[in-house]
Amino acid sequence: MKTRNATKNQENTLAPVYYWFLVFLTGCLVGWIYEEIFYWFTEGLLRNRGILYGPWLPIYGVGALGIYAMKPIKKYPVLLFLLCGLVSGIVEYIIGYIGIHFFGLRLWDYRELLWNIDGIICFRSVISFAVLGLVFHYLLEPAAERGVKRLPSGTVRAICLVLLLVFLMDCILSALFRTPITY
Repeated sequence: MKTRNATKNQENTLAPVYYWFLVFLTGCLVGWIYEEIFYWFTEGLLRNRGILYGPWLPIYGVGALGIYAMKPIKKYPVLLFLLCGLVSGIVEYIIGYIGIHFFGLRLWDYRELLWNIDGIICFRSVISFAVLGLVFHYLLEPAAERGVKRLPSGTVRAICLVLLLVFLMDCILSALFRTPITY
């Protein structure tokens, strides 16, 4: 009996980690879709942006986790909007700075846009991510949480394991063979 309870406690402890991983990957995928649609309209072509082969951009996954962490202040939409913009701006700046100064990669360039900082973040991107943060908190995440809760924990665990393996394989292959689009 103790073994069964220990296993159940371990599952309950790991459940949030699985959910955070799904939030991360969903953010990666939604970010990739957002970028493809945005550049389809602004440049008229589709190109796989970012550093990975797959349909995901990890910077958006990190941003999604930062935005998800603000769930306790969901009752305060104005504060949530401001913090979503702040957190996503900080994430974008740190990752952009690291890309430029440590890897010699400028994966995006906002130097020509209004109110930019070092061409890494700009007013438009911060406002866009603040709005998307509200969409995430009030529409996407509640629906996703209901969907995940309906699934058996073993199914969630298996889905996360498969997705983790695919994501790690993509990271390894991309590190070895992919040349990302740079500016």
